[in-house]
Amino acid sequence: MNYRSFFLSSILIIVSCITFSQTIVTIAGEKVPVDDFVSLYNKNNGIGNDVTSKVTPNEYMNLFVNFKLKVKEAEAMGLDKDPAFIKELDGYREQLAKPYLVDEETTNMLIKEAYDNMQYDLRASHILVNLPEYAIGEDTLSAWNKIMDIRKRALAGEDFAELAYKLSDDPSARERETQGRQYPANKGDLGFFSAFDMIYPFEHVAFKLEVGEISMPVRTQFGYHLIYLTDKRPAIGECSASHIILRVPNKTAEDTAKVLNKANQIYARLMAGEDFATVATETTEDPSTAKTGGKLPNFTVSRIEPNFIEQIFNLKNIGDISKPFFSAYGCHIVKLEGKQGIGSFEQELDGIKRKIAQSDRAKVQVEVLTAKLKKDYNFKENVANVNELLPEIEKNATKLSNIEVKNNKLLFSFNKQDYYQKDFIEYFTEEYKNKNFKYSEAEVKKSYSAFVNKELIALENKNLEKKYPEFRLLMQEYHDGILLFNVNDQLVWSAAAKDTTGLMNFYEQNKSQYQWKERAKATIFTCADAEVAKKALKLAKKGMDDKELVKSINTNQPTFQITMENKTFEVGDSEVLSAVNWEVGLSKIVKVGGKNYFVLFYEILPPAQKSFEECRGLVTSDYQSQLEAQWLKELKAKYPVEINYTELKKIY
Repeated sequence: MNYRSFFLSSILIIVSCITFSQTIVTIAGEKVPVDDFVSLYNKNNGIGNDVTSKVTPNEYMNLFVNFKLKVKEAEAMGLDKDPAFIKELDGYREQLAKPYLVDEETTNMLIKEAYDNMQYDLRASHILVNLPEYAIGEDTLSAWNKIMDIRKRALAGEDFAELAYKLSDDPSARERETQGRQYPANKGDLGFFSAFDMIYPFEHVAFKLEVGEISMPVRTQFGYHLIYLTDKRPAIGECSASHIILRVPNKTAEDTAKVLNKANQIYARLMAGEDFATVATETTEDPSTAKTGGKLPNFTVSRIEPNFIEQIFNLKNIGDISKPFFSAYGCHIVKLEGKQGIGSFEQELDGIKRKIAQSDRAKVQVEVLTAKLKKDYNFKENVANVNELLPEIEKNATKLSNIEVKNNKLLFSFNKQDYYQKDFIEYFTEEYKNKNFKYSEAEVKKSYSAFVNKELIALENKNLEKKYPEFRLLMQEYHDGILLFNVNDQLVWSAAAKDTTGLMNFYEQNKSQYQWKERAKATIFTCADAEVAKKALKLAKKGMDDKELVKSINTNQPTFQITMENKTFEVGDSEVLSAVNWEVGLSKIVKVGGKNYFVLFYEILPPAQKSFEECRGLVTSDYQSQLEAQWLKELKAKYPVEINYTELKKIY
């Protein structure tokens, strides 16, 4: 067994043998439990690091007591009541609490699922039956029956595209005009997409389908969808390409044939070796890319017309050029410029986490967490009172003062806390006071759900320190750490720096500690190899100036052959200086650490007293240490400390 394994095993045995209800130390009346001390000792004692850097429990206790005494003094000074301190600590708490306010198992599932989905590009069609997000009852049943009837027809053999064209509530399924531009019917075809390109419930089901399979109805914020998976391929990731496009004016057979003939002529030029960018600039009918030789912005599968993506799939090597092909926009010739595939799990992890937080997957995290919290906190809802209130809010949303709440009935309760109708009205009024839109039943239900979730999560947030000992200790560390910094800054660091008289007196009393050793004013030359060193030394002996010497040797060289460092060196400053004799003039060439050096000594300076300005930084540091030692002595006299040595010994 290696040392690390032995040490970790020993710690586990130690911790299991400790009676955690015991107090290990009492500082100014504050009792520190054994388990808190052991946790901090293990965390801050560098488990797994160099053995020589570890401290014993006894040594750590001394450090811990000194630390807590300073924190006690900071609290006595009222630094923990300072608004700046409170704001800083609250900011840290908000960040530290985030991992506790999502369901970890759900988060891990979402991360793994997203990465797995990223490995593929899908092509699918869908049929949508509109339904408000929070609709229930007859509306939901009617939409369900409609979508199931369409599914039966599709499974019975009717063409999915024609069903989408006739029956889908997605307007893109049929021809349409938007802002004066005509768009062709896609008949439900969504083209290619990958992870995070679709709303999560849709993606979650789509990636579980086999090619040719039609899903059961999928409920999203838009309504019920049927998903028909038409293709599934390994993901191409992010691509770069150039293209030439020729428009088809009237899309007649004659026009199409003429455009294809012209495209074939252009393709023949490319196959004969003409430069793609040059030909694209001359021939493409896309003004946005003509100036860049046909170069398109980088894209993923969801951003480009599906027929175009089909061709990208078929181009295997960088530089490959497609034969002419048609899309809804015209006739293209494409050159593949690059493909950047999906990275490893570790490489993609941060991006996945960020996308989850910014997408509707975050809603899944909230839903799972609040469902768990409802169970933990014994959530009970009075559905009748909720159903009575919500329609009234919908009708009077712009003038909520019109709503008469005669008995202010109970809506829900949890953890012995009751929430009434007026509580939700106040929340809704504040939440929507600056929003200008029609308040639908779905919007009010959505708001009510958000209100419930907000109150549940607020309670959980409030209870984090009680539920999770590691969070409580972490917050205590941040609390104490900020206070320690602030009180040290006030009473030691800034105090020492500002106390000019005290610094000077300290310097005068301890002058003997601030002495220069023997020094030398010199230039150290570092050479690429022995031959360069010989050449440089020869020039130096002829009296060439340092800078001119370096410039002369490095001129017309691809890399620096020689560098120099010029300053006053002290004994022990440089391994190179330790390898040569300290004499005015040029040293011999020495090899240190695989490199060649020589030194030009200008002057040898004997040991001497450092002036105050020469050692101000060191004097300030030593003075701070003296102030801190005196301060700790006063704190130990001011605040009683009782150590339970019986429990401390058990940690060994």
